[in-house]
Order: sequence, then C-alpha cells, then structure tokens
Amino acid sequence: MIYEIKLSIKDYATLYVYTSLSALKDKLIQPNSQIKRTIPITKASYLEVTKNDIKYDNAIIIAQSNEQNMYYDKEHNVSFLYINDENIRFPDLVYIALSMFSKILAEQKKYLLHSSSLQLDNNGIVLVGDANAGKTSLAYEMMSKHNCKLISNDHSIIGIQNKEPMILGGTKEIQMRLGAIELYFPELYEKINIKVKDKDKWNKKIVINDLIDSNLILENNEEVALKNIYSISTTNSLKSFIRKKDDIDEFLFLYESLSKIIKGTYNYITGFNYPMPSMENEKILFDLSDVCKKIVNHCSVSEAKGGINDLARELVKKYEK
Repeated sequence: MIYEIKLSIKDYATLYVYTSLSALKDKLIQPNSQIKRTIPITKASYLEVTKNDIKYDNAIIIAQSNEQNMYYDKEHNVSFLYINDENIRFPDLVYIALSMFSKILAEQKKYLLHSSSLQLDNNGIVLVGDANAGKTSLAYEMMSKHNCKLISNDHSIIGIQNKEPMILGGTKEIQMRLGAIELYFPELYEKINIKVKDKDKWNKKIVINDLIDSNLILENNEEVALKNIYSISTTNSLKSFIRKKDDIDEFLFLYESLSKIIKGTYNYITGFNYPMPSMENEKILFDLSDVCKKIVNHCSVSEAKGGINDLARELVKKYEK
C-alpha cells in the first residue's frame, strides 16, 4: 500500500509525499504535526494510491531500500529517498520539504523568511534575526503588552500583491526556551507544570500556544501590508536603539535574508549524508532581486537592538498617532 500525502500552503503551493509507512503518514497529517512548526502548512490530507498514481513533480518519493541514499531532480522538484522507512529522520524530511516548498513559492515570487511577523493596527512588522537573537521573546512582548497580533513565528511568507509588499501568512506555533519564559514572562512561567533543572532551562523549548490568549494570534485574513522590517538583536546590557539602514544595505540585507532558504539554508541532509542542492536558478534570483527592490521602495529596513521590554516599547512608538 502506498500513501499519497498532500501538503498545501494555502492555494500557493502543494507538495506530495509518497510512503508505505502508515506511522509517517499519521505524523505528517496530524493537526499538531511538528512539520507545521517549520513550514506554514494549512492543509494536510492523504489517499491510498498505486505506483501508477505517483506524481513526479513537486514530490518526495520514499522507497524501501536496504541502502540509504537520496537523489534530487531539480528540474521537476522531486526528491527520491531510498531508505528503510523505519530509519528515516523526521527533521531530514522537514528540511527537504522546506527547501522544495521554497522553490514552488519562489516561482510565484513568494518567499519564506525566517522571522517573526506581527500586525499592529494595519501595519505589518517583520522581526529578522539569527537563532537566539530573541525574535520570539520580542514578538511575544509586543503581543502581550502592546496590542500586536502574531501573523507568523519562525517562517513568514513574503510577496508582492497589487504592487504592494505583503505578509501572506506563516507558521503559527510559538516555541520558547524555559529560561527565557522565566526571565521575561514570569506570569506565563507560573502556568507551566514542567520541572527542569536550572542548568537545563535554556536548552528546553516548549510550545506555549495553549497557555496564551488565542486572540493574540491572527488566524484569518492574514494578508497584511508590510511596512517595516527590523534586523533585531536583544540583550539586557545595551540601551535600545533603532537605526534605518542605508539604501544599499536595505536591499542587500533583504536579498540575503529572502534567498537563504532557496539557496539551501539547511544544506546537508544528515540522515542521507547528502549535500542538499540549491533550489534557485537564474530566473528565481532575478525575480528575487526585483521583489527586494520593490519592498525597499515601500518599506523601511532598520537595525534594532536592546532589551526585550524597552525595545518593544520603542518599536511600537513608531506607530502611535
């Protein structure tokens, strides 16, 4: 028996996964699947099919094999994974799917951006930063204390619609380290019934969606005009400041940030010892350049540094009438 698992991001992109393993099928389609933490999948379903039904475009095909191997067909956006199904690493599958989704979206001039994004009134705000820069903590501070609503946490979809830069949705699951929750949000930490040694609190991440007001997350009508992009870094030892980048730096920062996934952010699939190829081609990169120019012509790209509480206040001040 072969399962055809259909994963969709709105009506923008669809990727098929073919496997004979029912446990993997269940893991991919369940409402709280871990894949949705990284990829903004809005619908997941499956059918039982035969080999003749397999689609060889925009698909991950998992075949039983005693030898572990992988092959990627760039032209058709198909990954062939040869493996004993029981041995497949779920994070590998997520990274492969993320890269493949990025190619489908890029062909429509839509891009996945590693970021937290928020709505304040009619303004779309994007927080970009490296791992552990404090994106999620800053976003939650702005949500819980400054009337912002979360559009996306982890990966946001960015594109142009009716000639205007837009945030078009993204992942909704909010994960934070226990150490950060205890430090910045003690009122939230009191609701958590998890006992962890102090030394491990900064290594343990938990999902907090069930602990917060669901109205803080924008679930519907999430196409929001993009107004400001911030390269953020949070620290308690630095006075907050916000500085608009020079014009050329705005473009280069945005181009680099939006191209990371299609150029292979996760560039090695450890379970297969396979160097994941870049998903881009010349047309995709020229289209991306054009989109970045349009975004910086409509939006401000700034550097923002400081403590969580103070920086959140300074950011929302910019939108006060």
